[in-house]
Amino acid sequence: MASVVSLGLHQPTGLQYATQEHLLPPEPPSSAYKWHNHYDGDPGSIFDEDELLVTPRCVIWSRGGVFRKSYKFDLEKEPVSQALLTSFPSVGPLETKNTSATQKKGDSKRSAALVVFLKTQAHVYFLSGTSHVIHLPFEVEFATAAPNGLIIQRKLQVDNLVPASLKFPKVPPNSFVSSQPQPWSATSSQHSTFSIADLGGPKQMPLQFNSTLKDLWDPPALKDDANWPRLFSLSDPLSEMGLVVAQPQKSDTKNHRRGSVKITSLDTSEEILHVSKKDEFENSGNHGLVLALTLNRETSMYTVWKMTYLGEETLSEKQRIPSDASRRRSSFIPGTGTGATTPVLGSQHTFRESFGPNAPAPMGLKKEKKQAGEAKEKAVDFASTLDPDYESSAIPRRKSRRVSSMLARADLSASHERSAFSELATGHPHNASRRGESLGSQHGRTSIGGLNGLNGPSFSQAPQFSNSLNSFLEAPVDDLLDELRAGGDFEGFHNMGLDDEEFDALRQEVVLHKVCSESAEHSNVRYSSQHIPATNQCKIFTLTAPSSAADEHQGNTIVICILDLDEKKLLVLTLYTKPSNSNGELQIKRVRENKADTKANVISLGTVMRANGVIDACRLDDGQVSRILVLTETADGYGELSLQAPWSVLMKIPLPGKFSTSNIRNLGHNATPRAKREGGFKRVLSQGPRALRGLRNSKPHGFVDLLDDEGKMHQLQILLEPRNPHVCKVLEVCRAVIPGTGGGDGLLVGWWNVMQWLRLESIDVVDAEWTALVIVLFSAVFGLGDNQRLSQNKTHVKRKSRGFLRSSSGAQSDLESWQNMKSQESFNGNPMPSWADNTAWKWLAEDENTDFGKDSDPISPLFATEDRDETNFLQRHVKLTRDFARSTSGHEIISSTLPTSGNRDIGKRKTAIVDIIIGLHLLREEQKLDTMVADSFNTGVSSLMPVISQMVKWLRWPTWIGHYDVEEDSLQDLKYDTDSPTKVAIPEPFECPSIYQWIETCLTSQGLAKFMTLPALVATRSSSLGRKTYQADHWTRLTPRTLLFVKFFASMRPNMAAVQFVESLASAGMDSLLLETLPEAVLAPLQEAVVHCQTEPPTSWSKHLLAIIGREDVNMLLSPGQRPRHVQSSILVPSHESNLDVHGICASTTDPDSMRALDGAAEMDRQTVTRAIFKDDRRINEAMGILNTSRPTVARCKSEPQWSESDLLEAQKEHAQMLAYRTLAIPSGRGLLYFSARIPLLTERLQIGGFNLSCVMKPDNNTVGVDKNAFTEEKVCWAFFHAGVAAGLSISRDAKGIDTSWILFNKPIQDLSNRHAGFLLALGLNGHLKSVAKWVAFKYLTPKHTMTSIGLLLGLAASYIGTMDSLITRLLSVHVTRMLPPGAAELNLSPLTQTTGIMGIGLLYCNTQHRRMSEIMVSEIEHIDTETDDEPLRNEGYRLAAGFALGLINLGKGSDLKGLHDMRLTERLLTLAAGSKKVDLVHVLDKATAAAVVAIALIFMKSENPVLARKIDVPDSLLQFDYVRPDIFLLRTLAKNLIMWSKIEPSLQWIKQSLPAVYRTRSSLESVNALTTDDLPFYDIVTGLCFSVALRFAGSGSVVVRDLLIHYLDQLMRICRIEADTYDKKLTRNTIRNCQDLLALGIATVMAGTGDLVVFRRLRSMHGRDDNETPFGSHLAAHLAIGALFLGGGTFTFSTSNLAIAALLVAFYPIFPSSVQDNKSHLQAFRHFWALAAEPRCLVTRDIDTNHPVPMPITVTLQNGEESQRHTPCLLPELGQIRNVRTNSTEYWNIVLDLESNPTHLASFKSTQTVFVRRRPAHDANTSAFQATLQALNEVDLSSSHSLEWLFELPAFASLTKAERALVLPPDHGGASDIHCGTKETVVDARLVLENASIDSGKRDRLMGLKLLFEWADKASAEGRGMQWIRAEVVERLKARVWMMVEEGRDP
Repeated sequence: MASVVSLGLHQPTGLQYATQEHLLPPEPPSSAYKWHNHYDGDPGSIFDEDELLVTPRCVIWSRGGVFRKSYKFDLEKEPVSQALLTSFPSVGPLETKNTSATQKKGDSKRSAALVVFLKTQAHVYFLSGTSHVIHLPFEVEFATAAPNGLIIQRKLQVDNLVPASLKFPKVPPNSFVSSQPQPWSATSSQHSTFSIADLGGPKQMPLQFNSTLKDLWDPPALKDDANWPRLFSLSDPLSEMGLVVAQPQKSDTKNHRRGSVKITSLDTSEEILHVSKKDEFENSGNHGLVLALTLNRETSMYTVWKMTYLGEETLSEKQRIPSDASRRRSSFIPGTGTGATTPVLGSQHTFRESFGPNAPAPMGLKKEKKQAGEAKEKAVDFASTLDPDYESSAIPRRKSRRVSSMLARADLSASHERSAFSELATGHPHNASRRGESLGSQHGRTSIGGLNGLNGPSFSQAPQFSNSLNSFLEAPVDDLLDELRAGGDFEGFHNMGLDDEEFDALRQEVVLHKVCSESAEHSNVRYSSQHIPATNQCKIFTLTAPSSAADEHQGNTIVICILDLDEKKLLVLTLYTKPSNSNGELQIKRVRENKADTKANVISLGTVMRANGVIDACRLDDGQVSRILVLTETADGYGELSLQAPWSVLMKIPLPGKFSTSNIRNLGHNATPRAKREGGFKRVLSQGPRALRGLRNSKPHGFVDLLDDEGKMHQLQILLEPRNPHVCKVLEVCRAVIPGTGGGDGLLVGWWNVMQWLRLESIDVVDAEWTALVIVLFSAVFGLGDNQRLSQNKTHVKRKSRGFLRSSSGAQSDLESWQNMKSQESFNGNPMPSWADNTAWKWLAEDENTDFGKDSDPISPLFATEDRDETNFLQRHVKLTRDFARSTSGHEIISSTLPTSGNRDIGKRKTAIVDIIIGLHLLREEQKLDTMVADSFNTGVSSLMPVISQMVKWLRWPTWIGHYDVEEDSLQDLKYDTDSPTKVAIPEPFECPSIYQWIETCLTSQGLAKFMTLPALVATRSSSLGRKTYQADHWTRLTPRTLLFVKFFASMRPNMAAVQFVESLASAGMDSLLLETLPEAVLAPLQEAVVHCQTEPPTSWSKHLLAIIGREDVNMLLSPGQRPRHVQSSILVPSHESNLDVHGICASTTDPDSMRALDGAAEMDRQTVTRAIFKDDRRINEAMGILNTSRPTVARCKSEPQWSESDLLEAQKEHAQMLAYRTLAIPSGRGLLYFSARIPLLTERLQIGGFNLSCVMKPDNNTVGVDKNAFTEEKVCWAFFHAGVAAGLSISRDAKGIDTSWILFNKPIQDLSNRHAGFLLALGLNGHLKSVAKWVAFKYLTPKHTMTSIGLLLGLAASYIGTMDSLITRLLSVHVTRMLPPGAAELNLSPLTQTTGIMGIGLLYCNTQHRRMSEIMVSEIEHIDTETDDEPLRNEGYRLAAGFALGLINLGKGSDLKGLHDMRLTERLLTLAAGSKKVDLVHVLDKATAAAVVAIALIFMKSENPVLARKIDVPDSLLQFDYVRPDIFLLRTLAKNLIMWSKIEPSLQWIKQSLPAVYRTRSSLESVNALTTDDLPFYDIVTGLCFSVALRFAGSGSVVVRDLLIHYLDQLMRICRIEADTYDKKLTRNTIRNCQDLLALGIATVMAGTGDLVVFRRLRSMHGRDDNETPFGSHLAAHLAIGALFLGGGTFTFSTSNLAIAALLVAFYPIFPSSVQDNKSHLQAFRHFWALAAEPRCLVTRDIDTNHPVPMPITVTLQNGEESQRHTPCLLPELGQIRNVRTNSTEYWNIVLDLESNPTHLASFKSTQTVFVRRRPAHDANTSAFQATLQALNEVDLSSSHSLEWLFELPAFASLTKAERALVLPPDHGGASDIHCGTKETVVDARLVLENASIDSGKRDRLMGLKLLFEWADKASAEGRGMQWIRAEVVERLKARVWMMVEEGRDP
């Protein structure tokens, strides 16, 4: 204890709020409220100085001294019984269904919560905001925080509790009737003691024996809850409570040689006192160890338990109990035994005996060996404890964690419902007996498990014997006798089926393993405390010994302190833990969460200490130091504070003379200040308390509250650990190198005493902690000397006066004394101030007299070393040490406390001083490897060099003295103390080790050389070999760099490649921070390997390795979905010029597309990429203009000469009406263009645009409208549906927050609309409906709005594609007649809705091969209608949907149909597709032909089945063509080629060969000049072939395929323009137009996302069709094609996966609608299925600092070895075809995207499609100096010079090249890189340090570093390796300077 500071009075933070809100009266007494503090020393903890102020009706939560929130419970009308803070494992709302998976992952994510208990309910308030209410089935007596949630103790509903009471003499246990608790007595545990709980009305005490063997005294009147367990666990507020059960220890008695390991509920007399935190013992290596403490007031025993959590699953095989083959449930009387003893009825036990409170009973029995085989076969699950007779009970067995929602939510406080919980807990109905009759008790059997009868009451009514005869006759006596006869062994009743009253309805969650028991030794009977929870009478805290104090034989130490507040007794239990690999008893139960912790800890009880007269005690923590703070009684009644620990000496704490009354740490604001304030010191200081009454609120950093007799709390801070980090590190090293009790810890106690001595003696020093440390270290040497000589004059030591007077005393200090200032400035050990070496102060040392010659001394006498003791650091501290040794406390410390004290063995004393010096030296060597520490010694930080030097001079170690004499130039003139305090000769252990020499040796030899380290030092002294490995993390904290180099050099091999070099560094523990703080000379060899790897790191490297070499850009690839830090992204370089003028702003307000409901930044980002892709022309603007429906259409109506104005106006109106249909077809294409481009603002409603159908007629610019009655939303509902889909598809797939509330927020306020219906479909296609609550569906479907039903059902099916979700299946099924059960009523639904349901089933069961669904789809395709309706349900569109659904369910599975073979699926479909049909059914079955063809195409896609392909192909004979519908030719051709996928070739020759022979001469279509219906099959077959090619090469962007398809598109467009004057020709032209539209879609599919101009020209001309013969479907196809060409603004393209091809076939199905409302052949909603085929494949390279896209050349290498050059941003080929992508840039670091062998790279690209690149400095960009200079000049903006350019005129920077100057001042590019530039070490920094701060530094380590650098450089040049970091010319220049300095030194 270094110091004690009074911080003022301490009050609860929320007290002021409570009084202001009248929750408490003004100045309330402390009894009016409860105050809880929750402190957690862990910096990563979720708690942070939380306070709870609990009043009867309110709980106030404060954090960090600031009021946060109050929780009032006035409405509950129940007082608050308890409030506490705990943490629950975080479980998200979507993870609650799978709690087992959550628990397996562990509880890394935790949420802090406040739990408030009332009488009948508990309120759980998560500090993050959510809350829950839990209705309690019982009243809670006490609850405590556990690692997972809470441990709850039930309040026993007993009028007369049996208290701890007077003990009667015990009769022998083998007597006729024993009062001692026996395994066969239930009531004996109650009546072994005399109850005085009800002395007010004493009962008659019959003293004679009863014929029915009743016990001697009547039991107390107990209530019905005796069978309930008392302890429960709540680990999740959304689940039921679990049981806390106990597993007994192995039996130590020989009488019980076998038995089962039984888990039973804990004895009800055991009360929980304390549960440790999860990581409380982490520092001692006990990972995951949790201890619990209970008190049994019946036996007055404390028990320590090891607590573990069971997982959700059942236990493993080895954790199950064996079961006998003949085991059965029976009504055998529990407790009946055989033998000499007489049976006494009672509750059944786990066969254990108690021999008094000091002999803990053996618990559990060994397993039977010969039944081991049976045990495995017929194991009974511990966790479920199955009861075969119970399965038919009224209450079913519970498998889930929810016990009963009805029971849990009922108000169970009423007495009439208490029995419900009793039935639940006991597992049987209240009044029903399982077999036979009950034992006379109304509860049936009364056993609650094995522990309820040990030494406490079972709280059950005693069974009456008179009613038990029949039950006795049913007992399995034969089984019992057979077993006894067989071997004489007795297993115990629980293994014979007699314990069927177990609580199998509650899940066992927490298992307690008994560790030890200890008597509480209560000396009196407590009359008043029987109804008070035991925890209120005790105070428990734990303490972990430091690893240095661990016992070598017994392991680490855990101390449990139990303070009995009533009796003022402190019980200290010492537990030893050490890892064990044996299968001990404590490993039988292992927590499932901690599977990684393979080593279990063996816990053993050590010494037990007791102390009387302890008023209070608590744990006091300060950093790494922990102690027990004890307040003991004194004779004067005041009390005394002391610090104690089992591994250390006792130290009394002197309290300050005056206490502060105003707490300066209080952050609260007093709104009503007191009118009267005391002035002067009276307000600040008081005389202190008159007596001490308690300790409260201990928290880290040494804070504790002292309670006085007036009830006031004085906050103190007791300093245990130095605040100077350097002093703290030195003491920690000393404690580590001298382990064991009384070792290095004595130095800490000595440091406390020296700090007190300095304060008492009023010795004024600059840094008291550093001075005290030096005195303690010197005292350790003094301890070896003659203490009598030191202490002989101790009585004459005078109190030292102040060295320098304080200004507050009124005296004037000598402010003009140069020497005083210099001594204060150089307190740290250097003879000169820290600034004296700085060249900036040279003018002080320069004499004004210029007559001095060159030989004059350059150092002025100002900085000359003084010989006075007062100013000499060493001599002054030696003198202070001698003074301290003469003092009383100093003599005691040196003679008894320090590890070198005279009361120890001389050998141990010598070893101790040697280890201290070696440890300090190794710490000093470690500090040399850290520039932040080594260089900080020049800025006033304390240096160990003079201290170690003085100590080795006293010990006379020659090599060590020589080492330190030349350590630093400034220490040459330091005066040392020559009078050695020790006369003991201690030989030098070994030569003084030097870290630089060792690193040089290892680097040149490329292997590990010998070097002493701290763990090696301790290992040589300690007899325990395990300490070295056990404390690995401890040593790493003390000397991380030394141990890192040891590990690195151990893995070093000769001629290691740079990659292996860096990998070895990383595996040794190197990171970028360590690398940057290494000395430059040591860093150079390491940095050389880093530079070699920097240009092209291996793609398999992890994030850690990439961070070491500074390639964070590559690191982003290893974090799929991660975005860089947010940077203000702008397209242009930031400037002060405005980007918008008034005209631009006004124009944007009238543009409806600039909607406020969208996040502009996200759209701007997409727009930036799109503009970069199409930067050369305005094609994207043209596409946006074409697909815009908000602006009027510009048109021209050709007027005839004879027309009047009215005729012209009529013609213009007719023309506008035609163009309106074209406008209505536009939104479908707009959805493709803006696909996944926008992120909506969640606070705004998303506006779905409408249509502007007006036309601006040229050349007069007249605006002509259309008849709005013809275009109402009802009449063109599908157009508005498509508009809604387009708006929804523009929402990005990555948008967050698209959930239930936002979708309902966007729901139309009045009636459901078509636009919102399309919007729902779009959300589903983007996957956003998966996060929507499914009940929303019913809200949408109830009104039976057809369009909404279509959109929602399809959207849900698309979001849940392939999942077979049961609820979605039910939703879809009720909309399909075929899916309803036979006899169901007809659905009053639109056929379109039923068509949607059929397709939805196909999506939901996609790729599942579900037999039932497949049967339904086939039957719907084949169905023959018996009735002929005008609009039959099963029209072609419905059957087509069934065909698509069948194909999706079995997608691509034709070669492996699994369980569908017996359905004859292929034959049935082929019959429909290509077989002959009956004449009378042909009109019906023709509707099914298309469905059968597409089903075959999808099922056998890519199967390469030639037989099937030939069958589905078009007929061979032209005669058969007359029997096939022309459009079926297209489908059959397409199906055949999808089956023969790999045979498709993009060439005219392949198309010619694929045509029937009769058509091959006209295969190019160039010779077609006339229209005839005879050619319809020809056109359809050609189009089918072309569309097959398009699907085969979808999204490839192949120019060859494009040119082929363009040829056919041009020919079809030409043929379509041929005049058609007959019906036959018009019919032919319609077919050709249909083929032309499909071909346009096919070309757009191939060139998707490329915006190809050649294709765009054709599509734009198709958009320009304004004749009255072009139908709506043709316009729809043209706009779909335009959108597909610019898919996602050029960032998306189409995939060729099975699902993608199927989706494209559905979306681009070749029969297009003839009008807006046409759905006869194909439902228009399916036209948007292309979204399932869209795939983001646009590679964007961004600058990692600015986040701006940067164009960059890349090389794409395919799997076949082909390479192609592209320029980002660009579309990539299909990812499965790519081997890797490499950037080729001279300005940026190149990066390799390894898609073939690195799955993380692939996942990262799929997530963000972004590769982040980092601009490389000019110096590193090229190896050539000329190229580097050229690039540096190119990057500099010549128009404006840098504001810091003048820096290069300084002498230090004058020699820098242009490239090196660019490193010092990087060019200004704007963005984050300019803010962070210059923070990372560059080669320029290293070079300047080596050249200017090494040779002239006067430091030995800098010169040794240069020697290391020269040796390494010579070795590198000898091996022919070039150096890139420190170039060879720099090394040569350094060598020259060293040589010149040596030569100058030799000159006379």
